[in-house]
Amino acid sequence: MINSRMTFGHTALALVVLLVIGAPTHAAGQGAASVSGTIADESGGVLPGVTVTAITTSIAGEIPRVRTAMSGAQGRYELPNLPAGSYRMRAVLPGFSSDEVTVAVAAGSSVVIDMALTIAPLAETVTVTRTDQDLASVPSSISLVQRDQIEYAQRRSSLDEALRGIPGLFVQNRRNYGLSGGVGISVRAPQPRFGLRGLAIIQDGIPITTADGTTEPGNVDLGSVGRIEVIRGPSSVLYGNSAGGVINLDTTFDTSRPLTITPDIQFGSHGYNRQQLRVDGGNAGTQFMASASRFETDGFRQNSAAEITQANVVVRRAVSASTEMRGVFNLMDAPFSESPSFLNESDARNRPTLARDVALARHWGEGTTQGQGGLTVQRLVGDAQLFRATGWGMWRNLDAIGVFQNIELARKGFGFRSEYLGSAQTGSVGMEWAAGIDFSSQNDDRQEFGQVPPSTSGGNSTNGSLQVDQTEDVRSVGPFAQLSLSPHDRVRVTAGVRWDYYDFRAGDRKLDDGDQSGDRTMSAVSPSVGVTFAVAPAANIFANVATAYETPTTVELSNTPTGEGGFNQDLDPQNLRSLEVGVRGLIAPARVRYEVAAYVSTVDNALVTFQNPLSQDFFRNAGKSSRDGIELSLDWVPNASFSTRFAYTYQNFTFERFVTESSDFSGNIEPGAPPHRIFTGMNYTAPFGLRSGATLRWVDAYTLNNANTVFNWAHTVADLRFGFDRTWGAANIRPFLGIDNVFDTRYNSSAITNAFGGRYYEPSPGREVYVGLTIGAGIR
Repeated sequence: MINSRMTFGHTALALVVLLVIGAPTHAAGQGAASVSGTIADESGGVLPGVTVTAITTSIAGEIPRVRTAMSGAQGRYELPNLPAGSYRMRAVLPGFSSDEVTVAVAAGSSVVIDMALTIAPLAETVTVTRTDQDLASVPSSISLVQRDQIEYAQRRSSLDEALRGIPGLFVQNRRNYGLSGGVGISVRAPQPRFGLRGLAIIQDGIPITTADGTTEPGNVDLGSVGRIEVIRGPSSVLYGNSAGGVINLDTTFDTSRPLTITPDIQFGSHGYNRQQLRVDGGNAGTQFMASASRFETDGFRQNSAAEITQANVVVRRAVSASTEMRGVFNLMDAPFSESPSFLNESDARNRPTLARDVALARHWGEGTTQGQGGLTVQRLVGDAQLFRATGWGMWRNLDAIGVFQNIELARKGFGFRSEYLGSAQTGSVGMEWAAGIDFSSQNDDRQEFGQVPPSTSGGNSTNGSLQVDQTEDVRSVGPFAQLSLSPHDRVRVTAGVRWDYYDFRAGDRKLDDGDQSGDRTMSAVSPSVGVTFAVAPAANIFANVATAYETPTTVELSNTPTGEGGFNQDLDPQNLRSLEVGVRGLIAPARVRYEVAAYVSTVDNALVTFQNPLSQDFFRNAGKSSRDGIELSLDWVPNASFSTRFAYTYQNFTFERFVTESSDFSGNIEPGAPPHRIFTGMNYTAPFGLRSGATLRWVDAYTLNNANTVFNWAHTVADLRFGFDRTWGAANIRPFLGIDNVFDTRYNSSAITNAFGGRYYEPSPGREVYVGLTIGAGIR
């Protein structure tokens, strides 16, 4: 395995080096132009944190080039080292946009362009649909998170910080990094017991979700992410397995200088500290971003310390006017993250800092190292067609001291994704299409051992007798096609279909109890159709009928109730069918942007969990479930310095038919899904650079077992953020302060469903404080 790690790492490093070496050799500033100016609101007040984008005007057969900059504390921005030519420029702040300006720059010239922001309805372009598509034309619920929301005065250590305000998406920071990365996320589904389930995550064009539907988000470095797009609903027509929702993460490049170095240092409660160094640079043909970060915490509970190191490199290279390449490599290393496990209700309420006795005594936790890299090539074909192909590879090593067993897992995977995009006009009917094929392979080497307790409480448990020794291989292939027609300038109809095939194989190497080798094959056709109708210039109605297909993961298949090797032959995929109707738009006089969506869905063979007396997890299918909901988001932006957001989620998830050997749960509520949730937040930027933000989250009580006899209690949590933007010479200085759980509320970060022995709860910390400093400086 060490050799495979080195080979993979050397390959990725060589890829990045080749891209950089292939950059144009002329000096970055030689003969280049620059554009600078000031960003203000309608009243004339200057605005920091505004993204300014310059895109080369369309030339037949050439891919448009994009440069970006962000305004500083005094509203100033600069785009240096621009090749001579014509550019379309626009300034954007969430909820606001300037008019588009076309500017021609000559070699060596310096042009001043000041811009004013006005409120912007449905102006964004999204790529999570595997095409560049205006938000107004997407027939699904879409949420966007911009770079400033991700970065400003945030820890950037967990995805929950960036995703909390999205309706329909339930995210929990478990603060348990020794259990599936410490974060749980679900979209229009019950919270999974561990990690992420039924959700596809794509980072810079590379799937983090593997062939069997497993998603381990440890590679996600929020300090590198510049934009997040979320499809809040089934999307198997585009992404195949586990696409009950999709999260797309994009790295953005800081092109405000030829070279920018940005260190970030943070310290906080419970031994929290984080350090990051980010470097951005490039010239007219090549941009790169490299980031390295280290995160450490003692944890507020016993046996919950963690140390995580991440690295991320992204290089974008214009090979020619019509061809672009992007290389990505990221790495995560967590030597050993402790797991305090779950508590009963009495301990969770009264002694939340405790770890479960046996978890502390046996030192439960896991060590993980994983890496991923890939190369994307896109080429413009003619004036209206684009071909994009991505090849990727990954590896993951896991050593876990878990619930009365030790697990050693070595995973390798690789895959290929492709899209062919095009558009045409036939008479008065506009047409756009996308087609492609995805292939992925996953190879696991799994060993499970009995657990020998340490001789001294708190020492490391060691491996006992070998219980499972097998290989697990998964292959998947999925061709897809999607067509969009615009028969009228107010109407757009989109339809697509995808076929997925999965081959699971287990090779048993422990033959003293017989050969449990086996295989499972699964396949599905996933159709989708949607429509958008612009009822007014600032409002459109959308509707869609869509499906999602989720195979059991290799972990779920290999956890057989009998304890034998091989796969559980009685565990089947779950299938979801959904009907969604919504409206999005802008109420201009009130300066309110809104989106409302309602959906009804049916799940056949829903995957549900249960535990044995040893607290080990197993899975079975429920017969049929209904999942219905309403989602509302409102953004009120009375001016560009002040903004508020409100999000509400209603969920009604019910077992329509679920009968086990001993119980009938038909008619009960599915556990792990709060029926009501509310998020509200505000942000204010003072003219002198002080920024402040406050959020309030309320989560309703929700059931935790199939019998609906145990509940996680409701809670309300408030957080505060403060930051100060200043420019000192050529450097941008940003000190910041965060206070989590201001009112010291006692609540649970997460809760596990259908737990044995009443141990359902993972308590969250009380009030926490952290401070940090970010500095951006470099060569102008």
